[in-house]
Amino acid sequence: MLHKWVTRLILTLFIVTAAVPVVGLVIFSIDNEGLVQWQSYTSLIADPTFQQSLVRSLEISLLSVALTILMITPPVWYGFLYSPRMLRLVEALSFIPFVLPAVVLGLAYVQFFSNPPLDLAGTPTLLPFAFSLFGMPYYIQSVLNRLRLMEARQFHEAAQSLGSSAAASFWKVQFPLLLPGVLVGSVLVFSIGMGEFTITQLTTGGSFMTLPIYLQVNFTNNPLSGAAMAVIAMLIAIIGVFAALGTFSRKRNGGP
Repeated sequence: MLHKWVTRLILTLFIVTAAVPVVGLVIFSIDNEGLVQWQSYTSLIADPTFQQSLVRSLEISLLSVALTILMITPPVWYGFLYSPRMLRLVEALSFIPFVLPAVVLGLAYVQFFSNPPLDLAGTPTLLPFAFSLFGMPYYIQSVLNRLRLMEARQFHEAAQSLGSSAAASFWKVQFPLLLPGVLVGSVLVFSIGMGEFTITQLTTGGSFMTLPIYLQVNFTNNPLSGAAMAVIAMLIAIIGVFAALGTFSRKRNGGP
């Protein structure tokens, strides 16, 4: 009985701690001297600059996710099955972006890509690569956890015993089983792309208006509109998380 009460108390404290800042932000965005008003939301949604910033952020974030899946999933799978030493090295190197501040990574990108033939600093071309690099530790751990959980080695050996090549085993057998881990990691990379301000500001000089840049400018000039945009950004992140969790639940229960 005591354990149930302790569990409930811990969950209650966790929910309250997580919910209070969000509720406070929502109240601030709709409060007008004690009256509920939605003007900050309606004016924000009707703003063409906000619409353009939202589309740009979605495009860059989705491109970052696609780049991460294509560049990281096969090497992690190969290292897990064939080269544990290489995997340990990749895993160790992946934590470098995790421990370095975003401003350091941003400055490194600007410095490296400021000279021909890779004169890309100041353009949005670098952003998908930067976000993919920044989200790499989270994505790798998500995929590795799934590989360990689904016993990838046994599936691979079974596929090979039936005459399947390594590439066919990966794409036809193991990648579908990896999808829950890929989805969870993708949500984290997507969230980084939607919310990262420092790298975007440094690599583009603020000339490429994304949601974080728009939020910073708008919050300075109009706090209510900035708060409304922060709420919308949180809703997008929450929808993405629940979509990934729903897909994971269907896969776990044997659904399509």
